[in-house]
Amino acid sequence: MRIPLRTENRGRLIPNLFLAVLGPRNMAHFDAIIDTGSDTTIISYKDAGLLQISIKNKPTAKRIQGIGSTEAQICEYNKELTFFLTKEDGTKFKVISQKTYISKEERGANITIIGMDFLKENNLQFFYNPNGVAYLERVEKETEEINK
Repeated sequence: MRIPLRTENRGRLIPNLFLAVLGPRNMAHFDAIIDTGSDTTIISYKDAGLLQISIKNKPTAKRIQGIGSTEAQICEYNKELTFFLTKEDGTKFKVISQKTYISKEERGANITIIGMDFLKENNLQFFYNPNGVAYLERVEKETEEINK
């Protein structure tokens, strides 16, 4: 099973996809980038607003270092979010997350980041060629066991 990705975002060569995310109150659609340099998946401040997730009075779980000297504060969101990714055949691949991080910075993290934790937890391999081919591919558990 493959999930095609776009290879460009805002004029930069960054693998990304369009997500549908079901939150506690509504569903929102937004872009997310695949960031293999990030251990953590982070919903942007703006996208949390689209999902009507309030982060008021939530303590900072940790501070993360971005590229350069930029630092962002993130908080834990311990309620279920359901991510829908579009597969090659147009059907949806559903991922349920029990714990997600949300940026507390309005300006810093202005796009949602899919980090290595999301890929690992969902057995997704990442393939990227900046010349136009990029996708996530689900690794079936049976295949993993045979290769051990």
